[in-house]
Amino acid sequence: MDSKLTPFDKIIDCIKGNQDFVLQGGAGSGKTETLKQLLEYISENYTDKKIACITHTNLAVEEIKSRVGDGYTISTIHSFLNRLIKNYKKNIKSIIHLIFQLEKIQRHDIGYYNNDEKKQKKEEYDRYKKLYKKYSDKTLSISGEYTEKVIGKRVYDKSPEEYNNHLNDKIDNLNSAILESINQKDIINIEYNETKFDNLNELSYGHDSLLKIASLLFEKYPRLGKILVDKYDFIFVDEYQDTNGGILDTILRKLPSKNKTIIGLFGDSMQAIYDDGIGDVESYIEKNFLVKIEKEDNYRCSEQVVRFVNQLRIDGLKQKVAYKKDENGYYETISDRQGKVKLYYSIYDGKPSAFSSKEHKNDYLTALNRIVKIARDEQLVNKCLMLTNKSISQEAGFKSLYETFSTRYIEPQEYIDKHLTQLQLLDLYELCNAFNTKNNNFLLNKLKTMGFSLKKLSDKKWISDSLNQIIYSEEGAIDTLNNAFEIGLLKKSDKHLEYVKRKDAFIKKLNVDEEYNEFKYLYSNGYHTLKKINEKKEFQEEEFKELEKNLKKECFYNKLFSNNIKFKEVLNYFSYLNEETDYITMHKTKGSGIDNVLVVMDEFFWNKYNFRKVFNDEDVKRNEILKLFYVACSRAKKDLICVRLITSEEEDSIIKYFENVKKVDPVLVH
Repeated sequence: MDSKLTPFDKIIDCIKGNQDFVLQGGAGSGKTETLKQLLEYISENYTDKKIACITHTNLAVEEIKSRVGDGYTISTIHSFLNRLIKNYKKNIKSIIHLIFQLEKIQRHDIGYYNNDEKKQKKEEYDRYKKLYKKYSDKTLSISGEYTEKVIGKRVYDKSPEEYNNHLNDKIDNLNSAILESINQKDIINIEYNETKFDNLNELSYGHDSLLKIASLLFEKYPRLGKILVDKYDFIFVDEYQDTNGGILDTILRKLPSKNKTIIGLFGDSMQAIYDDGIGDVESYIEKNFLVKIEKEDNYRCSEQVVRFVNQLRIDGLKQKVAYKKDENGYYETISDRQGKVKLYYSIYDGKPSAFSSKEHKNDYLTALNRIVKIARDEQLVNKCLMLTNKSISQEAGFKSLYETFSTRYIEPQEYIDKHLTQLQLLDLYELCNAFNTKNNNFLLNKLKTMGFSLKKLSDKKWISDSLNQIIYSEEGAIDTLNNAFEIGLLKKSDKHLEYVKRKDAFIKKLNVDEEYNEFKYLYSNGYHTLKKINEKKEFQEEEFKELEKNLKKECFYNKLFSNNIKFKEVLNYFSYLNEETDYITMHKTKGSGIDNVLVVMDEFFWNKYNFRKVFNDEDVKRNEILKLFYVACSRAKKDLICVRLITSEEEDSIIKYFENVKKVDPVLVH
């Protein structure tokens, strides 16, 4: 393909040659604008062709519609797939049991663990314990029956195959009961429930299972692929890196070749920071399923930011400053695209870990906050981007919520979303947010899934009164949620019911466990180490750890379900995630440009990430944190300010990446 052609020209060549393609472009490269151009080109030159445009979020759908109008099929992947499969209920029923049933456990041999017997024993027991918990939760949900407490590691290690087989027999019986339950249900009830949860009683499925069901249907019923090909001549996928890998594989490799539908992907593998997306499509490019087209433009960032983020890319693509037109039709010049990239750093040897003392951590965080303050005092900053929620939970108004999770989890960030989602506090927030932002279509659609329909004026007043009652509630989060259930704003999901049953069963077992209650009494009275507690009663190390874990779990449930965490904190937490405060967590940073950005390069004791790897070209495990850092930095339109406390040995490797650095005297931050 002629290298002098523009990316758009290359796409047109693919269209004419009936070839699938991927447009790879960095942040601010104008990929969505190119997609708009392509839609207009096809509409003018292929008037009889039908186009489907798929993107990742409802917000992205609205953005694309605002640019190209409503004359196309533009939807999220979930809406697109639901429209395609929803009427084939008999086919769905033939495979829907697979989303409810549990997979059995199969033991990995010692070679899987590089002949490390200790590691094999630990990880195999952890797998057994995790599956047993799923089995217990599912049994409780379906039959209301409680299962026995999971056996300990020492018992399991004596005969792991025997215990695996015993659990697999139980799972077989459970799966048979699930299949029998499904077979007795009317297929007319099968539907996508537009939530994050599956519901066996109603035979409905949520977001993730919709993707799985669609993949299974394509696999089992090839005619579905023919239906899709007959329906659309072009399928364009925006932000492809965030799209489910199974679905992309289906549309790239498994659709009929006759009367071929052309597939076009738009995105950036360097912005693949979500675990549930495909990430990259290099394997499809190598096998000639896709023609790769690179877009080197950057219409967003200053010259200095472009130069900096180019150092972070590992795919060979290097962006160049591209110029936009202003409202008068004049192009920008290079002088309009000036800014700066600056690193503020200070030496802090002996950085604490997740397991360090509270005092050590507090000293470190005090130093970090001081250097952040120095940077903010000297630079204009619009948004401050951080890896975790901890450091800003107080300023953003969800301190009690965060502290409740941090008492149970060393790395609480990922668990907050999980628990709030399972309990349906996220669903309640979405209703409140839609009401506050006057997103009436979303609000009515959500209420419709709860069985509510707007028929008369009094219904509208009921919605307003009910949501105002929730939004201005001074009660605890759980009490407010239960109020929403009672008045009919929400309907309890299977996941919610499972969660509450699981919590109640756990507390009930602890209440009658004499050994646990003796441990709890001693631990609560100052004997909170193995050495100290053995002065009163002897515990094995494994027993101590398990009892301590149960105590933390009990305290967590009691705080979460108490009046200590107000519903206002839940609203504040999600407002923070939606970038409605001065602070943004890096895992939510994908979006439009921000004039001046401060990125705090600190792990906040989260072992999963290490910013030091960003600046180590030889570290093969750097990609995950590198991509997250790239996404954060590339949002800066003008100035990018980075802050880090580093060890002495890090200094040389990090400062070579920055053209402008300021070393802050440790005395000023300690």
